[in-house]
Amino acid sequence: MMAAKKKRKRPTPPPPPVRTRPTRAATAPAGPTRREQTRAAQRTQDRRDQLRRRLTTAALVTVVLAAVSLYIFIDRREAADLRAFLTAGSCTVDTESDPTAGPGANHVASPSFQVNPPAGGNHLASAARAGVFAAAAAPADGLLVHSLEHGYIVIWHEPGLASEQMSQLTEFEAANDGDVLVVERAGMRTPVVATAWNQRLLCGQVEKAPLDRFFDEYVGKGPEKVARG
Repeated sequence: MMAAKKKRKRPTPPPPPVRTRPTRAATAPAGPTRREQTRAAQRTQDRRDQLRRRLTTAALVTVVLAAVSLYIFIDRREAADLRAFLTAGSCTVDTESDPTAGPGANHVASPSFQVNPPAGGNHLASAARAGVFAAAAAPADGLLVHSLEHGYIVIWHEPGLASEQMSQLTEFEAANDGDVLVVERAGMRTPVVATAWNQRLLCGQVEKAPLDRFFDEYVGKGPEKVARG
C-alpha cells in the first residue's frame, strides 16, 4: 500500500493592517484682529509723534539758547565798543545816580541829590524845557532830573568855560533843538559832564565826537516817554 500523502500546512495569513486615524495637524493660532492691529498701529504712531515732539522741543530750546547767547555776546560787545569810543579822549563814563522809588512813584516835593551832577533819582513833578542856562537862571536839579526821565540830554559845564568851548556847546544845543539842556554848574569834579537817565559822560573839555555819540545812544531813552521840545 502506498503511504498516505501528508497535508501541507497552509501558512498563516498575516494579520490585517491596523487602520489608524490620521492625526490632524495642529491648528495655527489665529492672527490679531483688525481692532488689535489698529490699536498697535496707533501706539506705534503715538510713540513716533512723542519722539518727534521731543526732538522738536530740544531743537527749539537749542535755537533759543543759541540766540540768547548771541544776543548777550553782541550786547556786551556793543557796550564795550561804546565805552571804548566814549573814553578815547579825556572823558570817562559812569552810571552813578541817586535811587528812585520807581517810575510813577518818584515825584517828591523836596528832592535832594548826592551825585553831582545828578543823573537820576526822585525828582519834582515838573520837568525843565530845553535851552541854554547860566547858573543864575538854571532850573532846579529836581526839574532837570525829571527832564532826564523824559529822555532829554543835560550837559553841565563849569563857570568860566573857554569861549570856543562854550560856543561848541551852544551849537550842539541848537543842532539838537528840543532835546538838549546846557546848564552852568559850579563844584563839579570835571569841567564838562553830559548826563542821560542813569548815564554820565565826564570830560576834561568839550569833545564833540563823544558828545555826539552819547547823544545818539541815550536821547529819548528815559523811562518816561513823553513828547520833548
